[in-house]
Amino acid sequence: MPGRFLLAGVGDLNRRVARRLLDGGATVTGLRRSAADPALGFEQRSVDLAIEPWPDVGAEVVIIALSAAQRDAEGYRRGYVQPVQQLGRSLQHWRTPPERVIVVGSSRVYGASDGRELTEDSPINPSDWGGDCLAEMEAAVDRLPVETTVARLSGIYGPGRDWLRRMALKADTTPPETNHWTNRIHIEDAAAALVHLAFASTLNSRYLVTDRQSAPLYQVLNYLREQQGYPTLLSVPEVAGGKRLLSDRLAATGFEWQYPTFRSGGYGTL
Repeated sequence: MPGRFLLAGVGDLNRRVARRLLDGGATVTGLRRSAADPALGFEQRSVDLAIEPWPDVGAEVVIIALSAAQRDAEGYRRGYVQPVQQLGRSLQHWRTPPERVIVVGSSRVYGASDGRELTEDSPINPSDWGGDCLAEMEAAVDRLPVETTVARLSGIYGPGRDWLRRMALKADTTPPETNHWTNRIHIEDAAAALVHLAFASTLNSRYLVTDRQSAPLYQVLNYLREQQGYPTLLSVPEVAGGKRLLSDRLAATGFEWQYPTFRSGGYGTL
């Protein structure tokens, strides 16, 4: 797994990507808003990617996994849209463009919440400002003058992300109003998928990065309650709403999930 990689964003997801790449012998440079953390074991540069030129480090692959400092439309545009636009301007000055750019997006762009099945080819119809900004980011990705793909992630879970388990443990006293369809991806599977796509022989422009089984919310909550020794919820509303994401395109590339369903042990890593 040799090669030179530029990771835009050095949060939890890209740190796991970096670990996998470094274990495979790749060279990694990370770009981040904050100061470098020497403990991570790879080069990092402090860059405001929304307004500063992206440095040319001779990367063959760029993996972008950014976050917004503010949870509003302005923060999302600065956190997601403007960096991709700035990369487009910066590429004009790079000596050698990357072979491909992989950008982490979100299934939020679909906007659908009527229980339908969705693939990468399903039309997007954002229903809020966040979805609008992420759709704008995808459009900016498509305009980059290199091969690109957007990895639309569903809800990430894993160490430090235990809000669903906390919801499950108090659901007998404060139950969710709806039993809608849910989708998830363990953070280790998300990182593995990004690395897998980096080395895929061919790329499609979009991939849904989610596990292999959508599930009604109450089904997941009862599973988590059982794991903690709590009684199951007996009053379960009819399944309605949400969306069912299909990850067949990612599976067709040969990717294998460590946690293909919510019952596969991923919640034991929290």
